[in-house]
Amino acid sequence: MADSKYRLLQQLANEREAAAAERMQRAQGRLGDARQRLEQLEAYRDEYRGRFTARGQAGVGVAQWQDFRLFLGKLDEAVGLQNGEVERCLQRLLMERQGWQNERKRVMAFDKLMEREAERAALKENRREQKAMDEFASRQFWNATRGKGR
Repeated sequence: MADSKYRLLQQLANEREAAAAERMQRAQGRLGDARQRLEQLEAYRDEYRGRFTARGQAGVGVAQWQDFRLFLGKLDEAVGLQNGEVERCLQRLLMERQGWQNERKRVMAFDKLMEREAERAALKENRREQKAMDEFASRQFWNATRGKGR
């Protein structure tokens, strides 16, 4: 079949889908990284709290207690900020996934359009061939009957 009039549009749609998939993949990677940093911060905070609690059983001074509370507050703040980053990354991933799905639908629509175009072209070709065969058969019949009639 000759090149479809939709071929260029289909190629552009495929390129846009690939770019959207790449953006979605990068967003997924950033989300994974953000979640990993959050887990590390939470683990460090829990470890710090556990070490101080163990040390505190032996007795700690007021200054050490205040330092502990201050540092633990900073760790809690960092965990909160990282939770926000995880949420932003998740929202970005959801947005990129929606964009990819939209591009995928467009590609599928062009695929269907080209498939229908190919079906119409094949049907047209079949009809042309059938017409040629009918004309050939008519000529053969005409020639056979004319030749016998003489």
